[in-house]
Amino acid sequence: MAGELSIKCNIQFNKSGASVARSGSVVADVAGDAFTHQIQSIGTSEELLAKSADITTPGYCYIVNLDATNFVEFGVTTGVYSVRVEAGDIALFRLNGVSLYAKADTGACLIEYIIIEQ
Repeated sequence: MAGELSIKCNIQFNKSGASVARSGSVVADVAGDAFTHQIQSIGTSEELLAKSADITTPGYCYIVNLDATNFVEFGVTTGVYSVRVEAGDIALFRLNGVSLYAKADTGACLIEYIIIEQ
């Protein structure tokens, strides 16, 4: 079957006379049929995001920071955080690794996330 995963994205920036807007979409085939969708509390000490044991090669990851105050940092290597999701923000990226680590800023945060098998 083709086109099992569909992603649409829009971004628009307008400030001080400068502006840019782009939109795009991806329709992708995925090898597996496994995914994880859950809400997890992330503390101020690094922790691993839980995922289904059926996911051997993680693909796309969608994250929503449900907290109203604190940001959460994410990375595929322990102690190295390349993604920062502010309070109320979202992130969408393709994972480059099997594990995803997270750490909240100054207080525990709830995040909702989806990880889809590649």
